[in-house]
Amino acid sequence: MTDVPTTPAFPAPPARERGYMSISIAIGSGAFLASFAMNFWWPFLPLYVRDIGATSDANALFWVGIATSVQGVARLVTGPFWGVLSDRYGRKLMYIRALYAATLTTAIAAVAHAPWVIVVSLTMQGLFSGFIPAAIALTSVSVPDHKLDRALGVVTAGQYLGGTLGPAAGAGMALLFGFRGAIAASAILPALSATWIIFAVPRDVVTARVARVATTAAGSGRRLSVDWARGFSRTFWVAVCLYFGLFALNQLIRVATPIALKDIAGDDRASALSGAAFTAAGAGSVVGVLVVARAIGHWTGLRGTLIALTLLSALAAPVMAFGGNEWVFIAGLLAFAIANGASMPATNAMIASTVDTARRGTAFGLASSAQAIAFMVGPMSAAYFASTSLTVGFAVAGALFVLLAVVVALFSRPVESAAEPVS
Repeated sequence: MTDVPTTPAFPAPPARERGYMSISIAIGSGAFLASFAMNFWWPFLPLYVRDIGATSDANALFWVGIATSVQGVARLVTGPFWGVLSDRYGRKLMYIRALYAATLTTAIAAVAHAPWVIVVSLTMQGLFSGFIPAAIALTSVSVPDHKLDRALGVVTAGQYLGGTLGPAAGAGMALLFGFRGAIAASAILPALSATWIIFAVPRDVVTARVARVATTAAGSGRRLSVDWARGFSRTFWVAVCLYFGLFALNQLIRVATPIALKDIAGDDRASALSGAAFTAAGAGSVVGVLVVARAIGHWTGLRGTLIALTLLSALAAPVMAFGGNEWVFIAGLLAFAIANGASMPATNAMIASTVDTARRGTAFGLASSAQAIAFMVGPMSAAYFASTSLTVGFAVAGALFVLLAVVVALFSRPVESAAEPVS
């Protein structure tokens, strides 16, 4: 089975060449609102689960752990499926679908009467949502390739900004309207984003797919079952590996941060320090996306940018491991957030640049599955190191960042804006 484009895979008319930034901002604003909404209620989810029937704090965390684990498995399974459908029927359609699905699944959480309903809500979210990979896939086929890195930076910045502002807004809404009211309010925002995308973003081009005639029925069945995963280059798989590593190590460090600050500063100050640390990290991620990634990219190119930023993340980890002071730790976390945040749009650009436009939905579906695994591996790793030594955990994270940089340097080819030939 092969893809035969019947129209140019990526026409770049002058109108789109001139208007790529407005398209990027429109997609990024949708990512901002949706990420803002999701982070409305995530920080107080264990407290909400306790209110609706969990028997203890430990039992509430148990239900949250079950819900997030099943959500991760659902995303792992369905990510490639939605990616293939986006290549067949349109990335804009899949982005809108994911946003409306986020509203539905959040509404289910808002009316939950027992902890198991939260499991249902997050499972459905894993199955049907996933708006960030959809936003990135849509961006990758909606702007000219030589503007891709900058456009993906805008979308990623919107995601990070929503994640930074969402928890504070959600806390305020919870104080005014209670947990259930805050979740209900957040459910409206993804639907508003989807409606905005319908009018603000032009429809993307979908190429026709023509199947090769198989010599035998059995052979045809085998090819149809695996064709969607074929044809990606080694550099693409290196980029997906990097994508997994960046998210897994980010989750390890984020989950471990409150415990590390408690060990350094004590229980009384841990809560306030954690809030300050995550606020600083969120702001640092935005700065990394909008300023640092572009500045380094002018000198090193896309592959060199990823190597440099991954090594910068590696340098920040020992500061958190051996700083010995809460403010030194927060400074290390800020440096890490800047480097890690700047790495994300560059990694997305590398994935897109190694794949033909007609298959970018599938490519980011596979990246979404890698992200889902990372969201399970990262917190579990943090829990392990919390039971042994967080100092060792941060040091191991730094060593793994170095390993990622080495993998990119040795096993990927230089890519800039045009798609790498598919092997």
